[in-house]
Amino acid sequence: MNKPSPVFNTRGVVLRATDVGERDRMLTVLSAEYGKLSVFARGVRKITSGSLPASQLFAYADFTLRRGAQYCFLNESTIRETFLGISSTIEGAALASYLCEIADELSVEGDPSGEMLQLILNTLWTIAAGARPLYLVKGAFEMRAAAIAGFQPDLISCAGCGCEDIGEIGMLDVMNGRLICGDCYDKLYRERLEWASAYLPKDAQLTDEYGQAILFRRLTPSVLQAIRYILYTDPKRQFSFTVDGEDIPLFRDACETYLLHHIGHGYRTLAFYKSLEHL
Repeated sequence: MNKPSPVFNTRGVVLRATDVGERDRMLTVLSAEYGKLSVFARGVRKITSGSLPASQLFAYADFTLRRGAQYCFLNESTIRETFLGISSTIEGAALASYLCEIADELSVEGDPSGEMLQLILNTLWTIAAGARPLYLVKGAFEMRAAAIAGFQPDLISCAGCGCEDIGEIGMLDVMNGRLICGDCYDKLYRERLEWASAYLPKDAQLTDEYGQAILFRRLTPSVLQAIRYILYTDPKRQFSFTVDGEDIPLFRDACETYLLHHIGHGYRTLAFYKSLEHL
């Protein structure tokens, strides 16, 4: 069997850039063919380095890499896009950092990552262009990233009765990734949850018929339509939808809660982004 060439070319986006010493930098690069790559970039922080632009966070570039025992080494690079518009606002830069961190965690070294690469590139371009509200970009990325990672919820119809109409208010069953219409929620869960709220300790957790913790997020028909669009539309039209008025908090909460509970933890970059929103 032929061994892979120690030197290879790939195109990818920098999800993480960590300074090492005075001149070097460690990069996490996401490529379609090779998934996530750890790349040691020697000397790139020198002003004279031709690879300096491609070693920046969010940079999209062509890389020539040499395989090593633990990580790859950067031989040379050609920048294709820097997404400079992201840094025009601190909120945009903070959001992009959070979303890159998600893409980093949900990607695997050596596992082709074409879908995740397309999602993060579309997202960075949208943030840089200021084309859509940041809350909309954030929610769309979170739900689509969850789906790519294997956590896609079934939101076609109610898991209880099979109807597609949820009524005035439906529920997203976060842990089981399913939709519950308003009527089925009232019949199956409302009384149990109200009883638990009144009589059980605050840290007590009810479970459903599958032994999963019960965690719901409210959905209006408009929010459900938006999330369905995110999950089932052509990725090239990922952000071509709207959420307005009183539906915005529900949309934001549903998307963020769904992703974070399936990942199992939060992010400091998210906490920083949310702190900026309150200013």
